[in-house]
Amino acid sequence: MDAYSVLKLSPSATVEEIRTAYRTLVRRHHPDRPDGDELVFLRVQAAYQLLIDPESRAAHDKDPETTLEARMAAERRRRQLSRRRSRLRKLYD
Repeated sequence: MDAYSVLKLSPSATVEEIRTAYRTLVRRHHPDRPDGDELVFLRVQAAYQLLIDPESRAAHDKDPETTLEARMAAERRRRQLSRRRSRLRKLYD
């Protein structure tokens, strides 16, 4: 999946358009909302982080599939580790 399509933008989108689309979609799909979807939320976060940085955006423009999937996998792993740490703190505190 292409980061631009995740954020529903064209490849010529400005930084401000990217930021606006990100904020709208994150608010709509946040996992804490009753109708939130964590997978969509993670995709939106990964797409935003990819497109907001000029270097990673250029790499994404060359190879869209690989860069977004790698970013999503890293974000998913980071969230899993955070949840585990949180559970362990609750056990031992």
